[in-house]
Amino acid sequence: MLTSSILVALLLSTAAGESTPGPAVQGVATDPWPAQPRPPLYRMEPRGYTMGLGVSFFSGTVAFRPNGRTLVSDGGDLSIDVAHADPYSLANLDEIQSQVLFNSRPSPSRLTIVDDPAGISRRIVTAVPTGSMSTLTIRTSWPAIAFASRVDEAGAATVTWPREWPEDVRPFLEPSPFIESADPRFRDFVDEVSGGRLRRTSIYLAAKDLVRNAILQYRNVQGEVVVRSVPDDNSQGLELSLGTTRILGYHVRGASQSIGQLQLSPPDLVCTCVAVLRAAGIPARPVIGIDSGKGDQSGRKLPRDRTSFAVWAEFRLPGKGWIPFDPWQMRGQGLRQLKVQQPWRWFGTIRDLNRRVALAYDFAPSGCGTISPWPGGWAMAISWRSDGRAFPTGTIEPILISRGSIRP
Repeated sequence: MLTSSILVALLLSTAAGESTPGPAVQGVATDPWPAQPRPPLYRMEPRGYTMGLGVSFFSGTVAFRPNGRTLVSDGGDLSIDVAHADPYSLANLDEIQSQVLFNSRPSPSRLTIVDDPAGISRRIVTAVPTGSMSTLTIRTSWPAIAFASRVDEAGAATVTWPREWPEDVRPFLEPSPFIESADPRFRDFVDEVSGGRLRRTSIYLAAKDLVRNAILQYRNVQGEVVVRSVPDDNSQGLELSLGTTRILGYHVRGASQSIGQLQLSPPDLVCTCVAVLRAAGIPARPVIGIDSGKGDQSGRKLPRDRTSFAVWAEFRLPGKGWIPFDPWQMRGQGLRQLKVQQPWRWFGTIRDLNRRVALAYDFAPSGCGTISPWPGGWAMAISWRSDGRAFPTGTIEPILISRGSIRP
Protein backbone atom coordinates (compact mmCIF):
# COMPACT_ATOMS: atom_id res chain seq x y z
CA MET A 1 0.00 0.00 0.00
CA LEU A 2 1.15 3.57 -0.67
CA THR A 3 1.63 5.61 2.47
CA SER A 4 -0.91 8.31 3.34
CA SER A 5 1.68 11.05 2.76
CA ILE A 6 2.19 9.85 -0.80
CA LEU A 7 -1.54 9.78 -1.42
CA VAL A 8 -1.92 13.31 -0.06
CA ALA A 9 0.96 14.50 -2.25
CA LEU A 10 -0.66 12.95 -5.30
CA LEU A 11 -3.98 14.51 -4.38
CA LEU A 12 -2.39 17.95 -4.21
CA SER A 13 -0.36 17.55 -7.41
CA THR A 14 -1.12 19.85 -10.32
CA ALA A 15 -3.64 18.20 -12.64
CA ALA A 16 -3.05 18.04 -16.38
CA GLY A 17 -6.30 18.00 -18.35
CA GLU A 18 -9.85 17.55 -17.08
CA SER A 19 -10.25 16.41 -13.49
CA THR A 20 -14.00 16.58 -12.87
CA PRO A 21 -14.93 13.60 -10.66
CA GLY A 22 -16.84 10.87 -12.44
CA PRO A 23 -19.20 8.24 -11.09
CA ALA A 24 -18.14 5.34 -8.90
CA VAL A 25 -16.53 2.60 -11.00
CA GLN A 26 -15.62 -0.96 -10.11
CA GLY A 27 -15.70 -0.49 -6.36
CA VAL A 28 -13.82 2.84 -6.27
CA ALA A 29 -16.34 5.10 -4.52
CA THR A 30 -14.42 8.33 -5.08
CA ASP A 31 -11.38 9.30 -7.12
CA PRO A 32 -9.37 12.09 -5.45
CA TRP A 33 -6.43 12.01 -7.83
CA PRO A 34 -5.73 14.53 -10.62
CA ALA A 35 -6.19 14.15 -14.37
CA GLN A 36 -9.30 11.98 -14.15
CA PRO A 37 -11.06 11.57 -17.53
CA ARG A 38 -14.75 12.35 -17.95
CA PRO A 39 -17.50 9.91 -18.94
CA PRO A 40 -17.70 8.03 -21.26
CA LEU A 41 -14.06 7.44 -20.28
CA TYR A 42 -13.31 5.85 -16.92
CA ARG A 43 -10.29 4.75 -14.93
CA MET A 44 -10.44 2.10 -12.22
CA GLU A 45 -8.57 -0.49 -10.15
CA PRO A 46 -5.60 1.72 -9.11
CA ARG A 47 -2.33 -0.02 -8.30
CA GLY A 48 0.72 1.47 -6.59
CA TYR A 49 4.32 1.19 -7.81
CA THR A 50 7.83 2.43 -7.32
CA MET A 51 8.99 3.21 -10.82
CA GLY A 52 11.94 4.90 -12.45
CA LEU A 53 14.88 4.66 -14.77
CA GLY A 54 18.49 3.58 -14.37
CA VAL A 55 21.08 5.01 -16.78
CA SER A 56 24.64 3.64 -16.83
CA PHE A 57 27.75 4.66 -18.74
CA PHE A 58 30.96 2.76 -19.21
CA SER A 59 34.10 3.21 -21.26
CA GLY A 60 33.32 1.26 -24.44
CA THR A 61 34.78 0.18 -27.78
CA VAL A 62 33.24 0.24 -31.23
CA ALA A 63 31.90 -3.26 -30.45
CA PHE A 64 30.02 -1.80 -27.46
CA ARG A 65 31.93 -3.84 -24.90
CA PRO A 66 33.89 -2.50 -21.92
CA ASN A 67 37.54 -1.89 -22.86
CA GLY A 68 38.96 -0.92 -19.50
CA ARG A 69 40.02 2.52 -20.66
CA THR A 70 39.30 5.52 -18.49
CA LEU A 71 37.27 8.52 -19.47
CA VAL A 72 37.48 11.86 -17.70
CA SER A 73 34.23 13.59 -16.83
CA ASP A 74 34.33 17.37 -16.62
CA GLY A 75 30.79 17.38 -15.23
CA GLY A 76 27.39 18.12 -16.65
CA ASP A 77 23.96 16.63 -16.14
CA LEU A 78 21.53 13.94 -17.23
CA SER A 79 17.85 14.71 -17.95
CA ILE A 80 14.73 12.53 -17.82
CA ASP A 81 11.22 13.72 -18.66
CA VAL A 82 8.33 12.35 -16.57
CA ALA A 83 4.64 12.39 -17.48
CA HIS A 84 3.51 13.19 -13.96
CA ALA A 85 -0.28 13.39 -14.47
CA ASP A 86 -1.38 11.13 -17.29
CA PRO A 87 -5.04 10.07 -16.86
CA TYR A 88 -3.92 6.47 -16.29
CA SER A 89 -0.51 7.00 -14.62
CA LEU A 90 0.31 9.45 -11.83
CA ALA A 91 3.86 10.16 -10.61
CA ASN A 92 4.66 11.64 -7.20
CA LEU A 93 7.98 13.43 -7.64
CA ASP A 94 7.77 14.84 -4.10
CA GLU A 95 8.98 11.41 -2.96
CA ILE A 96 11.74 11.01 -5.55
CA GLN A 97 14.83 8.94 -4.74
CA SER A 98 18.16 9.24 -6.54
CA GLN A 99 21.42 7.27 -6.39
CA VAL A 100 24.66 8.07 -8.21
CA LEU A 101 27.46 5.50 -8.40
CA PHE A 102 30.76 6.84 -9.75
CA ASN A 103 33.30 4.07 -10.41
CA SER A 104 30.97 1.76 -8.42
CA ARG A 105 31.12 4.01 -5.35
CA PRO A 106 28.26 6.15 -4.02
CA SER A 107 28.57 9.81 -4.93
CA PRO A 108 26.51 12.76 -3.63
CA SER A 109 23.36 13.16 -5.71
CA ARG A 110 22.39 16.68 -6.80
CA LEU A 111 18.96 16.59 -8.34
CA THR A 112 16.65 19.30 -9.70
CA ILE A 113 13.05 19.01 -10.85
CA VAL A 114 12.04 21.43 -13.59
CA ASP A 115 8.44 22.07 -14.59
CA ASP A 116 7.77 21.88 -18.30
CA PRO A 117 6.16 25.13 -19.59
CA ALA A 118 3.52 23.10 -21.47
CA GLY A 119 2.43 21.51 -18.20
CA ILE A 120 2.34 17.94 -19.49
CA SER A 121 5.52 16.71 -17.84
CA ARG A 122 8.29 17.52 -15.42
CA ARG A 123 12.02 17.18 -16.01
CA ILE A 124 14.42 15.48 -13.62
CA VAL A 125 17.98 16.79 -13.95
CA THR A 126 20.81 15.02 -12.11
CA ALA A 127 24.32 16.50 -11.84
CA VAL A 128 27.21 14.27 -12.94
CA PRO A 129 30.42 14.03 -10.85
CA THR A 130 33.80 15.05 -12.25
CA GLY A 131 37.00 13.01 -12.47
CA SER A 132 38.41 9.86 -14.08
CA MET A 133 35.61 7.45 -14.80
CA SER A 134 35.30 3.82 -15.77
CA THR A 135 31.62 3.47 -14.82
CA LEU A 136 28.80 5.84 -13.93
CA THR A 137 25.27 4.83 -12.89
CA ILE A 138 22.35 7.14 -12.12
CA ARG A 139 19.20 5.51 -10.74
CA THR A 140 16.13 7.66 -10.16
CA SER A 141 12.79 6.37 -8.84
CA TRP A 142 9.51 7.70 -7.46
CA PRO A 143 6.07 6.44 -6.30
CA ALA A 144 3.40 6.10 -8.98
CA ILE A 145 -0.18 4.97 -9.46
CA ALA A 146 -1.49 3.17 -12.56
CA PHE A 147 -5.14 2.62 -13.51
CA ALA A 148 -7.04 0.26 -15.76
CA SER A 149 -9.12 2.02 -18.42
CA ARG A 150 -12.67 1.58 -19.65
CA VAL A 151 -14.58 3.24 -22.48
CA ASP A 152 -18.36 3.25 -22.92
CA GLU A 153 -18.29 2.55 -26.65
CA ALA A 154 -21.79 3.81 -27.36
CA GLY A 155 -21.17 7.02 -25.43
CA ALA A 156 -17.78 7.63 -27.08
CA ALA A 157 -19.34 7.22 -30.53
CA THR A 158 -21.67 10.17 -29.87
CA VAL A 159 -18.87 12.68 -29.22
CA THR A 160 -18.60 15.14 -32.10
CA TRP A 161 -15.59 16.85 -33.66
CA PRO A 162 -14.63 20.13 -31.95
CA ARG A 163 -14.61 23.46 -33.74
CA GLU A 164 -11.07 23.88 -32.44
CA TRP A 165 -8.82 22.06 -30.01
CA PRO A 166 -7.82 23.65 -26.67
CA GLU A 167 -4.36 25.09 -26.45
CA ASP A 168 -3.00 22.43 -24.08
CA VAL A 169 -3.48 19.62 -26.62
CA ARG A 170 -2.41 21.45 -29.78
CA PRO A 171 1.24 20.34 -29.47
CA PHE A 172 -0.01 16.79 -30.10
CA LEU A 173 -1.32 17.84 -33.50
CA GLU A 174 2.14 18.91 -34.68
CA PRO A 175 5.03 16.84 -36.06
CA SER A 176 7.63 15.76 -33.51
CA PRO A 177 10.77 13.57 -33.49
CA PHE A 178 9.92 10.16 -35.01
CA ILE A 179 6.35 11.30 -35.73
CA GLU A 180 6.59 13.17 -39.02
CA SER A 181 2.87 13.74 -39.40
CA ALA A 182 3.40 16.55 -41.94
CA ASP A 183 4.64 13.97 -44.45
CA PRO A 184 2.00 14.20 -47.24
CA ARG A 185 1.84 10.41 -47.42
CA PHE A 186 -0.01 10.37 -44.10
CA ARG A 187 -2.55 12.94 -45.27
CA ASP A 188 -3.07 10.92 -48.46
CA PHE A 189 -3.55 7.79 -46.37
CA VAL A 190 -6.21 9.51 -44.24
CA ASP A 191 -8.08 10.67 -47.37
CA GLU A 192 -7.93 7.18 -48.86
CA VAL A 193 -9.23 5.45 -45.71
CA SER A 194 -11.96 8.02 -45.04
CA GLY A 195 -12.98 8.50 -48.64
CA GLY A 196 -12.75 12.25 -48.07
CA ARG A 197 -15.62 12.08 -45.54
CA LEU A 198 -13.58 12.10 -42.34
CA ARG A 199 -15.59 14.66 -40.39
CA ARG A 200 -18.90 13.10 -41.28
CA THR A 201 -17.96 10.21 -38.99
CA SER A 202 -17.82 10.22 -35.19
CA ILE A 203 -14.30 11.17 -34.13
CA TYR A 204 -14.02 8.04 -31.97
CA LEU A 205 -15.10 5.70 -34.76
CA ALA A 206 -12.92 7.56 -37.28
CA ALA A 207 -9.87 7.17 -35.02
CA LYS A 208 -10.62 3.48 -34.60
CA ASP A 209 -10.79 2.89 -38.34
CA LEU A 210 -7.65 4.91 -39.04
CA VAL A 211 -5.67 2.96 -36.43
CA ARG A 212 -6.95 -0.34 -37.79
CA ASN A 213 -5.94 0.50 -41.35
CA ALA A 214 -2.53 1.78 -40.26
CA ILE A 215 -1.87 -1.53 -38.46
CA LEU A 216 -3.00 -3.55 -41.49
CA GLN A 217 -0.37 -1.87 -43.69
CA TYR A 218 2.33 -4.07 -42.14
CA ARG A 219 2.57 -7.83 -42.31
CA ASN A 220 5.49 -8.29 -39.97
CA VAL A 221 6.10 -6.47 -36.69
CA GLN A 222 9.09 -7.89 -34.89
CA GLY A 223 8.71 -8.59 -31.19
CA GLU A 224 11.53 -6.49 -29.76
CA VAL A 225 10.73 -3.07 -28.33
CA VAL A 226 14.34 -2.22 -27.43
CA VAL A 227 17.86 -2.61 -28.85
CA ARG A 228 20.14 -4.77 -26.74
CA SER A 229 23.90 -5.17 -26.83
CA VAL A 230 25.58 -8.56 -27.15
CA PRO A 231 28.61 -8.53 -24.83
CA ASP A 232 30.07 -11.95 -25.68
CA ASP A 233 33.32 -12.23 -27.65
CA ASN A 234 31.62 -13.67 -30.72
CA SER A 235 29.26 -10.77 -31.21
CA GLN A 236 29.62 -8.33 -34.04
CA GLY A 237 28.53 -5.05 -32.54
CA LEU A 238 24.81 -4.94 -31.87
CA GLU A 239 22.07 -7.49 -32.36
CA LEU A 240 18.50 -7.81 -31.22
CA SER A 241 18.45 -10.57 -28.66
CA LEU A 242 16.09 -11.49 -25.86
CA GLY A 243 18.88 -13.32 -24.09
CA THR A 244 21.01 -10.29 -23.23
CA THR A 245 20.66 -7.80 -20.43
CA ARG A 246 22.16 -4.50 -21.63
CA ILE A 247 19.47 -2.27 -23.11
CA LEU A 248 20.76 0.52 -25.30
CA GLY A 249 17.42 2.16 -26.08
CA TYR A 250 14.18 1.87 -28.01
CA HIS A 251 14.20 0.23 -31.43
CA VAL A 252 12.67 3.21 -33.24
CA ARG A 253 13.25 4.68 -36.69
CA GLY A 254 10.10 6.73 -36.89
CA ALA A 255 6.86 6.92 -38.82
CA SER A 256 8.19 8.22 -42.16
CA GLN A 257 11.05 5.72 -42.35
CA SER A 258 8.63 2.88 -41.63
CA ILE A 259 6.43 3.53 -44.65
CA GLY A 260 6.86 0.75 -47.19
CA GLN A 261 9.07 -1.37 -44.95
CA LEU A 262 8.50 -5.12 -44.84
CA GLN A 263 9.28 -5.21 -41.14
CA LEU A 264 9.08 -2.66 -38.36
CA SER A 265 9.29 -2.53 -34.58
CA PRO A 266 6.45 -2.01 -32.07
CA PRO A 267 7.64 1.57 -31.39
CA ASP A 268 7.61 2.28 -35.14
CA LEU A 269 4.05 0.97 -35.35
CA VAL A 270 3.01 3.29 -32.51
CA CYS A 271 4.71 6.26 -34.21
CA THR A 272 2.94 5.45 -37.48
CA CYS A 273 -0.51 5.28 -35.85
CA VAL A 274 0.11 8.54 -33.99
CA ALA A 275 1.30 10.24 -37.20
CA VAL A 276 -1.85 9.10 -39.03
CA LEU A 277 -4.13 10.44 -36.29
CA ARG A 278 -2.32 13.78 -36.19
CA ALA A 279 -2.56 14.02 -39.98
CA ALA A 280 -6.31 13.51 -39.55
CA GLY A 281 -6.51 16.42 -37.09
CA ILE A 282 -6.82 14.25 -33.98
CA PRO A 283 -4.35 14.99 -31.15
CA ALA A 284 -2.37 11.85 -30.39
CA ARG A 285 0.86 10.94 -28.58
CA PRO A 286 3.08 7.95 -27.94
CA VAL A 287 3.38 6.78 -24.35
CA ILE A 288 6.79 5.49 -23.30
CA GLY A 289 6.51 3.32 -20.21
CA ILE A 290 7.31 0.22 -18.23
CA ASP A 291 5.32 -3.02 -18.12
CA SER A 292 5.36 -5.28 -15.06
CA GLY A 293 4.80 -8.50 -16.97
CA LYS A 294 1.79 -9.23 -14.78
CA GLY A 295 -1.93 -9.27 -15.52
CA ASP A 296 -4.74 -11.33 -16.97
CA GLN A 297 -4.99 -10.05 -20.54
CA SER A 298 -4.71 -13.10 -22.78
CA GLY A 299 -2.43 -12.93 -25.78
CA ARG A 300 -0.14 -10.26 -24.31
CA LYS A 301 3.09 -10.06 -26.32
CA LEU A 302 5.48 -8.60 -23.76
CA PRO A 303 7.37 -11.07 -21.54
CA ARG A 304 5.34 -12.45 -18.67
CA ASP A 305 6.65 -12.12 -15.13
CA ARG A 306 9.46 -9.84 -16.27
CA THR A 307 9.69 -6.06 -16.13
CA SER A 308 10.22 -4.61 -19.58
CA PHE A 309 9.90 -1.38 -21.52
CA ALA A 310 6.65 -0.82 -23.41
CA VAL A 311 5.26 1.69 -25.90
CA TRP A 312 1.60 2.40 -26.52
CA ALA A 313 -0.43 5.47 -27.57
CA GLU A 314 -3.26 7.82 -26.63
CA PHE A 315 -5.57 10.06 -28.64
CA ARG A 316 -7.83 12.83 -27.45
CA LEU A 317 -11.61 12.59 -27.24
CA PRO A 318 -12.85 16.22 -27.23
CA GLY A 319 -13.87 17.45 -23.80
CA LYS A 320 -13.45 13.99 -22.24
CA GLY A 321 -9.79 13.02 -22.03
CA TRP A 322 -7.23 10.66 -23.56
CA ILE A 323 -8.05 7.19 -24.89
CA PRO A 324 -5.26 4.57 -24.69
CA PHE A 325 -4.55 1.91 -27.30
CA ASP A 326 -1.71 -0.49 -28.06
CA PRO A 327 -1.43 -1.20 -31.82
CA TRP A 328 1.14 -3.97 -31.38
CA GLN A 329 -1.11 -5.86 -28.99
CA MET A 330 -4.08 -5.26 -31.31
CA ARG A 331 -2.43 -7.24 -34.10
CA GLY A 332 -3.61 -10.80 -34.61
CA GLN A 333 -7.24 -10.36 -33.51
CA GLY A 334 -8.87 -10.25 -36.93
CA LEU A 335 -8.96 -6.47 -37.18
CA ARG A 336 -10.08 -6.48 -40.80
CA GLN A 337 -13.40 -8.13 -39.91
CA LEU A 338 -14.15 -6.23 -36.69
CA LYS A 339 -16.92 -3.63 -36.63
CA VAL A 340 -15.94 -0.20 -35.32
CA GLN A 341 -19.13 -0.04 -33.23
CA GLN A 342 -18.00 -3.04 -31.16
CA PRO A 343 -15.35 -3.08 -28.39
CA TRP A 344 -11.83 -4.01 -29.49
CA ARG A 345 -9.25 -5.55 -27.22
CA TRP A 346 -6.37 -3.21 -26.35
CA PHE A 347 -8.30 -0.18 -27.64
CA GLY A 348 -9.89 2.11 -25.06
CA THR A 349 -10.83 -0.54 -22.53
CA ILE A 350 -7.58 -2.09 -21.29
CA ARG A 351 -7.89 -4.07 -18.09
CA ASP A 352 -4.13 -4.59 -17.83
CA LEU A 353 -3.26 -0.91 -18.23
CA ASN A 354 -2.79 -0.78 -14.45
CA ARG A 355 0.07 -3.27 -14.91
CA ARG A 356 2.15 -0.73 -16.82
CA VAL A 357 3.14 2.81 -15.90
CA ALA A 358 3.75 5.77 -18.22
CA LEU A 359 7.18 7.38 -18.14
CA ALA A 360 6.99 10.08 -20.84
CA TYR A 361 5.43 11.15 -24.14
CA ASP A 362 8.67 11.21 -26.08
CA PHE A 363 11.60 8.85 -26.58
CA ALA A 364 14.10 11.41 -25.26
CA PRO A 365 14.03 14.90 -23.69
CA SER A 366 14.56 17.42 -26.47
CA GLY A 367 17.00 20.31 -26.12
CA CYS A 368 18.84 18.73 -23.18
CA GLY A 369 22.09 17.66 -24.81
CA THR A 370 23.15 14.47 -26.57
CA ILE A 371 20.60 11.76 -27.29
CA SER A 372 21.64 8.16 -27.88
CA PRO A 373 21.31 6.73 -31.42
CA TRP A 374 18.76 4.45 -29.74
CA PRO A 375 16.72 6.92 -27.65
CA GLY A 376 16.09 5.62 -24.16
CA GLY A 377 14.16 8.32 -22.33
CA TRP A 378 17.20 10.35 -21.33
CA ALA A 379 19.59 12.98 -22.68
CA MET A 380 23.03 13.98 -21.44
CA ALA A 381 24.93 17.25 -21.41
CA ILE A 382 28.23 15.89 -20.12
CA SER A 383 31.74 16.95 -21.08
CA TRP A 384 34.04 13.95 -21.62
CA ARG A 385 37.78 13.69 -22.28
CA SER A 386 39.62 10.60 -23.48
CA ASP A 387 42.67 9.42 -25.40
CA GLY A 388 40.53 8.96 -28.49
CA ARG A 389 40.25 5.20 -28.00
CA ALA A 390 37.39 5.26 -25.51
CA PHE A 391 33.96 6.85 -25.46
CA PRO A 392 30.92 6.64 -23.17
CA THR A 393 28.36 3.99 -23.97
CA GLY A 394 24.97 4.46 -22.31
CA THR A 395 22.59 1.69 -21.26
CA ILE A 396 19.23 1.83 -19.49
CA GLU A 397 17.17 -0.38 -17.20
CA PRO A 398 13.50 -0.18 -16.18
CA ILE A 399 12.60 0.14 -12.50
CA LEU A 400 9.11 -1.06 -11.54
CA ILE A 401 8.25 -2.50 -8.11
CA SER A 402 4.60 -3.31 -7.43
CA ARG A 403 3.05 -2.08 -4.18
CA GLY A 404 -0.31 -3.73 -4.84
CA SER A 405 -3.86 -2.43 -5.06
CA ILE A 406 -4.66 0.88 -3.39
CA ARG A 407 -7.77 2.76 -2.32
CA PRO A 408 -8.49 6.50 -2.06
